[in-house]
Amino acid sequence: MPKIVPTSMVKTRVPLIGLLICLSSPALAEVADKEPTIPQLWMVPAIITAIATFVGLKRPSFALLLLPIALFCAWGQVDELHDPFVGPAIRTELGDAYFTHGYLSAAAGIVGPLIAWAMHRFYRARAKSQL
Repeated sequence: MPKIVPTSMVKTRVPLIGLLICLSSPALAEVADKEPTIPQLWMVPAIITAIATFVGLKRPSFALLLLPIALFCAWGQVDELHDPFVGPAIRTELGDAYFTHGYLSAAAGIVGPLIAWAMHRFYRARAKSQL
């Protein structure tokens, strides 16, 4: 048998549910809530460099195949920091340290595959010279 709810309970629930939906709206969230954390900033270049290192074991030039992906990720990060509306809000909420980590992690993401490529070329040349 279905349970009948009194109408007074239903009338008080509707405004409460509407209030909770409005309060949890993403429009009320700050800019920092939508930005990646500092460890997440460093995770992308670390993953790209690790993949470039492992792929470069087969052939050193394969490490350079990840360079366009690294450039795209770095561009997306730096572009967000330079946005005329979002950039100042990020600086206000997260501080200058976030900008420093953003630029350094973007540079590390670009330099990582290049270092992996150079490292594999160096070790292959060294191994050939010892034979």
